[in-house]
Amino acid sequence: MRPEGAARRSELTVVYDGECNLCLATVAKLKRLRTNSEIRYVTLQSLADGSTAAWPAIADVPEDRLAAQLHVTDEAGGVYGGSEAVMRLLRDVPSLRWLGVLGSLPGMRNVSRALYKRIARYRYRLFGKTPTCADGVCRPPETKRNDGGNT
Repeated sequence: MRPEGAARRSELTVVYDGECNLCLATVAKLKRLRTNSEIRYVTLQSLADGSTAAWPAIADVPEDRLAAQLHVTDEAGGVYGGSEAVMRLLRDVPSLRWLGVLGSLPGMRNVSRALYKRIARYRYRLFGKTPTCADGVCRPPETKRNDGGNT
């Protein structure tokens, strides 16, 4: 509950790939940082399987585009994708705001877009894929029995 007179924090929703090690590490780090907004995290897998209902700002984004890049939505219905989503999140973290502003400048915007596209395209190859971490809840991989099949 907010103290009376306290300003309500804005809300952002992050849609990320719950099977991507880079994405999972980024979300974990972001959860530890102080942000100016309340941030809700939704895996694209939970949207795809219907366990999380799509909201108006994200409902019209094609599934293949959601799978290709990070998305951030705000309360006003704004949708940020790819490097713009990263820059939006960086601007929301007081200690990293300068980096979000720098990456959004006209000359840097093209560099950040190109770099983001390259990393996003090869994220599984570069950082690995963790199918046991859908929805951000990781389970240990199943181990093979070592008793020769005898119980």
